[in-house]
Amino acid sequence: MLAVFAVLCPAKLWRPGDVFTVRENIQIGEAQAWWSGRLDLPERQWDSALFNGRVYSYFPPMFTILAAAVVPFFDGIPHGLIVAMVLLVPLCAYVLFLRLTGSECWGAVLAIGLVCGTSAFPVLDKTVRGAATYPVNHTLSTIGLLLILIEFFGRRRVWPACLGLVLTTLSRQLTVAYALPIALMTIVGVPREVRGRRLAVFGLTCVGLALLYGGLNFLKFGHPLTTGYMLNHEGRDDVFAREAREYGLLSWHWVPRNLYYSNLGLPKLHRVMIEGEERAFVRPNTMGTGIWWTTPLLLWIFVEARRLLRDRQAVVWLGAAGLVYGMLLFWHATGAVQRGFNRYSLDYVPVLLALVAPTCCVGWRRWVSLAMVGWSVLYFRWLI
Repeated sequence: MLAVFAVLCPAKLWRPGDVFTVRENIQIGEAQAWWSGRLDLPERQWDSALFNGRVYSYFPPMFTILAAAVVPFFDGIPHGLIVAMVLLVPLCAYVLFLRLTGSECWGAVLAIGLVCGTSAFPVLDKTVRGAATYPVNHTLSTIGLLLILIEFFGRRRVWPACLGLVLTTLSRQLTVAYALPIALMTIVGVPREVRGRRLAVFGLTCVGLALLYGGLNFLKFGHPLTTGYMLNHEGRDDVFAREAREYGLLSWHWVPRNLYYSNLGLPKLHRVMIEGEERAFVRPNTMGTGIWWTTPLLLWIFVEARRLLRDRQAVVWLGAAGLVYGMLLFWHATGAVQRGFNRYSLDYVPVLLALVAPTCCVGWRRWVSLAMVGWSVLYFRWLI
């Protein structure tokens, strides 16, 4: 699985001597600021919060925490560590699908389908290339979500699932919704003598996440519920800044646009004149690309809908993923600029693929699924 990803990934995986700094990722600068006893940054980056004349990172703190453990030794983050982090995604994906299918072959096929046949592929590629903030946070969040899924459909241990919740929630806040299946795993079918201990681990994790987020918000922006996202638009006049000021960060106004780009997001036809002759080119749009035609393996969700709705565990996962997707529909941005993919989909697509994995590779379906995975890999590796 790792070899397949290494061969398909366009980014160079071996760059000894390369070190990423605040120029590539504001959270590396934030980690360095922490070591200087400060929360604010010396200068403003493009995506940063301006508050009371000071500049802050408004991003979730997971990568800052990890970077803070490394920057004193390298004055940044070595490229090799970023690659090691990225390789955890195909590794975790294979473990998950191996457990769900019981087949080494189909575990690998479905892992390739997730890692190379969804928006995970361009996100991981961008993470390896430049360690930019958004791709890095999505990478960490995906690792966390996969850890939760592995435990839920595996040994059902609480502490690894809570570790996954920490990784995903401190990288992408909305994924806190996946605390719901962990809560189910914590109490259902568990002997009473160990239930209390499992609840304590889960409860302390949730309280710790709330205190960490609230504490950092208070120290930076003066209120535990002020995230700094709106402060990112201070002094800016781009389209997303103007729209956020007019309608707010969360609004019904954004639902139609987000519905289109998350489900369809079709390529656009560009017409240009070349030597007096009009020519047409099909190009992916940059606002967001639909998941159903780029990753058709997800369509098994509709085929399996009746079975899934009779399964209490599946319903909880669908509900959690639905909460995440529902909140994203109200968000003022689509995740752009993203040519031919939809990075926000990584907040819920791994869940949908995990739910269809046990049945999509059985009988005649396996040939259809194989074709679906093939199309997705072709699209995200070459056609995009």
